[in-house]
Amino acid sequence: MLEMVLTNQQIAIAGRVLEGETEQIIVGAMVEIIAMPQKFKDILSLKALQYGSQWQKMSERPDRKITGSDGYFHFIKLPLGEYILEASLPARGTRYSKVRTTVKVSSNTNSKIPTTITDIVLLPTGIKGTITDENELNKPIINAKIQIQGSQESTISNQKGNYRLLGLESAKSGNSTVTLIISATGYQQVSHSLEIQQGEIISNQNFSLKPQLLVN
Repeated sequence: MLEMVLTNQQIAIAGRVLEGETEQIIVGAMVEIIAMPQKFKDILSLKALQYGSQWQKMSERPDRKITGSDGYFHFIKLPLGEYILEASLPARGTRYSKVRTTVKVSSNTNSKIPTTITDIVLLPTGIKGTITDENELNKPIINAKIQIQGSQESTISNQKGNYRLLGLESAKSGNSTVTLIISATGYQQVSHSLEIQQGEIISNQNFSLKPQLLVN
């Protein structure tokens, strides 16, 4: 989490939501204030009365923001005090973790409210590893296909034989069992079952494929 402080009388908290494995920005992430000073609670209560039944349906509120095309979010005119932010990707189900972070809004010696800049990192549910030739363990297999059995979730190994299968659907609580199918031209297909959990990346799921026997 990156934290900086800028001076701005309007914006109290700002930042980006990033993907933990690739460090790319995440568009459409929801950032909510889930704990706050009493003064801000009172402000939200009045807003809720003002908007009535629409309040809960609003995607953008004083306490709820959606990251834009640049991955940024910001909250303005917040009372001084401590806030807890929760970032998530509701539209992606259990494919990413929910992350909470604590931010303090305070004034400086000039009685101005500095902007606290904080980057929030969401971890995808995923699996990664390397595909190699069983007869030559240092030889990577390029363009091997790694697929979750019974789904369209798949990826291809790169020039070094490395693969990353990210953003997988998992159980809302506990573990889910998935079966990987690994195949490549000229090699025997293999399968492997393992358990995945929301917001965790299983590393070093490496596989060595046997070359297919040539038939005369």
